[in-house]
Amino acid sequence: MYIEHHDLDPYPIPKEKSPLYINEPWLVDGSIIRDLGDNKEPEPQEDNIRVYVPLDLNRKAILRRLDDIIMRYDEANEENESDFMFEVERLISQIEIYDQVWFVRHMPEDRKHSAEAKLLVKDFIAALEEIPDGCAETFPFELIEDLRREYFPN
Repeated sequence: MYIEHHDLDPYPIPKEKSPLYINEPWLVDGSIIRDLGDNKEPEPQEDNIRVYVPLDLNRKAILRRLDDIIMRYDEANEENESDFMFEVERLISQIEIYDQVWFVRHMPEDRKHSAEAKLLVKDFIAALEEIPDGCAETFPFELIEDLRREYFPN
């Protein structure tokens, strides 16, 4: 896993609470990925209507989504490991956007990650560590280590 930095232009990111539009609909619903394929731009059909679905990115909402995923899968095992990881990685993309916005708003001293994202990732890792191990090979172990390396390198 690598930490993806979404293509956000920092200058239009509002300092106040106002909508931020990101053309990455797969962040909301994984089934959209199958429809999009490699093309993540709006479909060229004349009758296409692109609808932006609100997605609140805040600490509580992201952790609630993680809890929901963990409850649905119950444990990480060989059968569900790939799907489980895919859904959790979607949340990590949400964390990365959250981090980028807070970074622009507060410009942290270390110039790497926002304090808000670090707090969120700390709780995110704690929840991942509580996932029962049903003999999964890599998930969530490698993901936990990747997050620690990225957000807490010391």
